[in-house]
Formats: sequence, structure tokens, C-alpha cells
Amino acid sequence: MRKTLAKNIFLNINPIKKFRTIKIQMDFLRPLDKEETTSRRLLANVMSNSTEDYPSFQAINDREMELYGSEINVFTRNLLNFNDLAFSVEFADPSFLIDGQTQVKDNLDLLGEIIFKPNLADNKFDVTAFDTEKRNLMSNLVSIQDNQDLVSSLGLAKLIYQNNPNRQVPIFGSIEQLNNLTNEKLLAAYRDVIKNDTVVINVVGNVDETEFLKQLTDSDFYQQMNNNRNDLQIEFEKFDELVKKPATKIEHKHLNQSRISLAYATENLAKDYSRLAPQIMNLILGGDDQSQLFQQVREKNSLAYSVSSTYQPISHLVTIQAGLDSDSIDKAMALINQQIEFIKQGKFTDAQVQHAQKVMVTRRKISTDSIQYYIMRSIWETVYPKTLMTEQQFQSELESLDKKHIASVAENMHTIAQYQLIGD
Repeated sequence: MRKTLAKNIFLNINPIKKFRTIKIQMDFLRPLDKEETTSRRLLANVMSNSTEDYPSFQAINDREMELYGSEINVFTRNLLNFNDLAFSVEFADPSFLIDGQTQVKDNLDLLGEIIFKPNLADNKFDVTAFDTEKRNLMSNLVSIQDNQDLVSSLGLAKLIYQNNPNRQVPIFGSIEQLNNLTNEKLLAAYRDVIKNDTVVINVVGNVDETEFLKQLTDSDFYQQMNNNRNDLQIEFEKFDELVKKPATKIEHKHLNQSRISLAYATENLAKDYSRLAPQIMNLILGGDDQSQLFQQVREKNSLAYSVSSTYQPISHLVTIQAGLDSDSIDKAMALINQQIEFIKQGKFTDAQVQHAQKVMVTRRKISTDSIQYYIMRSIWETVYPKTLMTEQQFQSELESLDKKHIASVAENMHTIAQYQLIGD
């Protein structure tokens, strides 16, 4: 079932029976705004700490245990150019329980409690909950500096999105913003979310669609989200200026190991090319333990402790990350460039292509064994359906692939950013 409950409030129910659990997820979406990133992350933490009827984390946990070990999760993430504040509950399929007649309704009510009945006092969040979660988030933000892989990734992201202020603040927030975030400001942010965000509700598992819809519309909180919401406008990053003039930054720290992070923009392929060519190219380059980067840079020449590449289909970006000794950087960079040139010239073998194809098929099959796969697919179907392939399309694109498609992806990779974290 796919149903629009109000303007920009969507309900998707997938009554699949292959899992022993059911999951309900509500995603609150709005355009990324650097001024709101930290408040939305803290909001996720505070709202999962306590509610009006369950005024402590222990009380929420006790209720989860009463519902046969239900699991509440609240988080924020980037989704396209949107900030996604997501709430979910996953719980046992009542058909496997001796006494589970009200299991679906009870868990829907618990999720509604988390979202729509916050623990308030004197027109602000419970002081203990607010102070505890603000302190915990501050500790997490401070500790980021000890995670050099994350520091390197963030350094590269700042270069890539240097002309987009709303992507300059990481999705988990910033220390500066958190310092200035008061309880009253957080409550105002909450009320704005509940009133204005686009909402995508997904239900996956063994549920009766008609019955669930009735339970939802009969719920105490339904009226709070039955109003029209703001529109979402998808925006895509353009890297033309960085293609002309790549961004570079080098930082030095007292570290045992250095990091390099590289970013490349790829051009859209012609219509007669397989849409899977960039992903296959990435697997051959550095997305697998049989890849060129892993085998040549790490294994054969021992120039890196770790090295890999990733491909982001939405932004058409290829990134390469490596951890290595500072005196190996120049040699490693040269060897990385050689592997890209190797693919450009089509020197990779048919066996490498076939291996990458098998990896793609295996990963796709494995992903379908997760409830979250169906939730994410449904979100994409709602927000940006062009990114999805049916099983038939996937197989067709995989079969139509040839070496010139893969080589063309590498040929049209343009360096746009390089970040180096040098250990002194």
C-alpha cells in the first residue's frame, strides 16, 4: 500500500512475511540547513531519552522489554540534500508470540509516544534529559579528533562542498553550535519539525494493511501529523569549478599514521552505456579486496596499511582513502594514479569484470535479507524514484556491460579535491 495521508505525508506498507520482526519507521525530512544540524541531532538524543509517560530511559527500556524486546532507534542522517530525522521501532512478529494480539498497535503507540509526547516541564524539555544528552553529545564531538579516519573524511568533505555552507557542518553537529544551544531553542526546533517537515512512514513486515491504516488513523497522535507540510526540492551538487581548479589541503598532527583522501567527479555516461559501469569500475579500482588499489598499493608494494575507494551514485563521486606512513605518500599517490590509468587504458581483465559482477549480485542478494533494505527502497521510491532499478533492469544493465563502459568511467574521472593528514 502506498497512500498520501496529507500534503507531503506519505505512508508505505510492505506486508512482506519473510522476516520474524516488523519495523515501523517515520522519517522527518527538510532541506539541509547548517543552523539546524546540531539541534536536530541533539533532538534525536533527547527524545529517545524519555517521554511524558515514560519519564526516564529506564522506563522506556522497561516498556520495550514488556513488548517482547522491541527496539527504538532515533537518528539523523543526510539523504540527498535533506536532513532526515528518523524514528523507528522494530519488534517481534505477533504470529510468533503466544499473546501478541495487540503487538502492532502497542508498538505504534510507543513510537508515537517517542515522537509526539516529549518529556516537558515548564515549557521546555526535562532538564535532566536535556543536560545529560547535551553533555553526551559534546563528549562525542570532542572525541572526533581522536578518530583520524573520520577527521580525514570530514576534511575531504569540507573541500568538496566548500561552496555549500549547509554541508560544512557534519550531520552529527558542531561543538560551537552545541555550546549555544539552549533548552528553549531545542523545544522550538522540535515544534517546527512536528509542524512542517515532510513525513515518510514505512511499515515492513507481516501486517494487515487495512488494519494498520485504521490503527494509525485512530491513534492519539494522528491529528498532530495530519496537516499539509512544506515541499521538498531536490538539488544536486555541481563540481564544475573544482574540476577547473581542484581544492587541496594539508594538515599536520602528531600521529603515527598519515591519511590521504581523494575525490573525483565522474561525468554522466551516454544512454547506451550500462548504468552499473561506475559501480563496477569502483569495484575493480578499490571497492573490493581483489581490487587494483588493494592488491597493488597495499599487498604487493606495502605502501598503505589500508586503501579503498567508494562510489556515490547520486553525486557521481569517486573517493579514495588510504592510511599510510608519511614518507610513503608520494609513492602511494603515484601508484594510485597508475591504477586509475590502468583502468582508463582497459588493461583490466575479463576475469576482473566477472568478479565485480558477482560481487554486485551477491551484495544485492544479501541486502534483501534486511528489513532496512525495503525501508530505504521505499523512501527512495517516495523521494527520488529515478535512482532505483527493478530486478529485471539490474540484470539487463549487468549483462549489457562491457569493458569500454568501465574504461570510459575512469577516462571521465576528474580530480576535484585532495586532503592530506600528515603524521609528524
